[in-house]
Amino acid sequence: MNEEIWQAGAVELSRLIARRKVSPTEVMETTLARIQRLNPALNAFLSLSTTALDEARAADRRVARGQRAPLLGVPVAIKDLILTKDSPTTAGSRVFGDGMVSDRDAPVVAALKRAGAIIVGRTNLHEIALGVTSENEHFDPVHNPWDLARSPGGSSGGSGAAVAAGLVPVALGTDTRGSVRIPAAACGITGLKPTRGRISTEDVIPLSWTLDSVGPMTRSAEDAAAVFGVISGRAGRARRAGRTGMRGLKIGICEYLMRDLDPEIARAVEGAIAVFRRANAWVTEVKIPELDGNPDAAGLITLAEAIAYYHPYIEKAETAGRSDGQTVGSSTGLGPKVLERLKRAYDISARDLVLAHRQRLATIAALERTFESVSVLVGATLPAFPPVIGTGEVQIGGRTEPVLREFPRLTSLANFAGLPALSVPCGFSKAGLPIGFQFVGPENGDEALLAMGTFVQRDTDWHRRWPPEAEA
Repeated sequence: MNEEIWQAGAVELSRLIARRKVSPTEVMETTLARIQRLNPALNAFLSLSTTALDEARAADRRVARGQRAPLLGVPVAIKDLILTKDSPTTAGSRVFGDGMVSDRDAPVVAALKRAGAIIVGRTNLHEIALGVTSENEHFDPVHNPWDLARSPGGSSGGSGAAVAAGLVPVALGTDTRGSVRIPAAACGITGLKPTRGRISTEDVIPLSWTLDSVGPMTRSAEDAAAVFGVISGRAGRARRAGRTGMRGLKIGICEYLMRDLDPEIARAVEGAIAVFRRANAWVTEVKIPELDGNPDAAGLITLAEAIAYYHPYIEKAETAGRSDGQTVGSSTGLGPKVLERLKRAYDISARDLVLAHRQRLATIAALERTFESVSVLVGATLPAFPPVIGTGEVQIGGRTEPVLREFPRLTSLANFAGLPALSVPCGFSKAGLPIGFQFVGPENGDEALLAMGTFVQRDTDWHRRWPPEAEA
């Protein structure tokens, strides 16, 4: 039963609990034991809830009274960027001292709790979410459960590693330029970036108000649909979406999402597309010239809005440093690498920012036209495999490229346009590293993407495989 518990997804676990095959307390005890055993190697969690077991016992009593809830007794981890009333939020940084304290739960957390979920702990991340490797300068790097020497991607790397290793069936991440889908692909799990506005970002420490989103990270698209339904307030619709077929579906293979890929990734993505061909879906190639505009526009907007939020903290620390003779910037509470990158935003001009937003509007218009003729765009999530921790570089077809540029290259598009995007596993490299397949849909097409992901996963077993660290 212990193995049955940790290998169960959110939907299956909810069913087991409802049928009294297992109790919420048994689930939580198994969860905490696995975290205690495996987290030292993964560094996926920064902190654990002190009330999780008590909440599980309370869930036991609810089950005994015959009460039902969509996620009753299901353990959920949250990225340490999301505010709650019971523990401080660090954003993976020291910029807020020991953490930011709130007198209420973020709406996404409140929704999970209303659905019966139990928040088990907070996950590690790239500091202030400004990075793609989860190499945290304060709390040490997160390790990929498929290869502990490698990055799990970021910035939601702790959430990705925790789900991939079976520490929890569900984790929340945030996604500004791909920070849910990047670790989902790197860790071999499913990750949804929702349509802008479908899931509240209130009481989530911002990186970019324009591009930020919150999304579920799970092993399956079915589980992602269930969680999306809960945190978006439309549980029934999301669950029904997972049962629809391929009738009328028009798949657009997006040239932009297939560009400059590692050969193993390209082959795996073609294999995932073949699932739709076998189902007799209409498949065509799509090229969108407008996507070749300013490639740095999304990054520029991110940095400009990030410095708008963090400037008061930097200014206060540097003023204090000058007054007491310290080295300027030494007490900002930000790691040196993140601080250096953040300060580049001071060089962004008003003209730069205006042009970036004009490019964003052009991209939105081009995608709206594209979705008049296709149901969804598909391609790779990542162009390369996760780097060895500390290198900052990836290999693509014999070339060495900076990970900070390459990892968001295919994922930023959905954030830039405010559209939903889903990453699901679609195979493995010869070295045993997972590969991600990405869907990008029209505005409010979240449920349709989840249905497509569920369809792929019914025909494949990529999402059912466990990394070596999960069974260590």
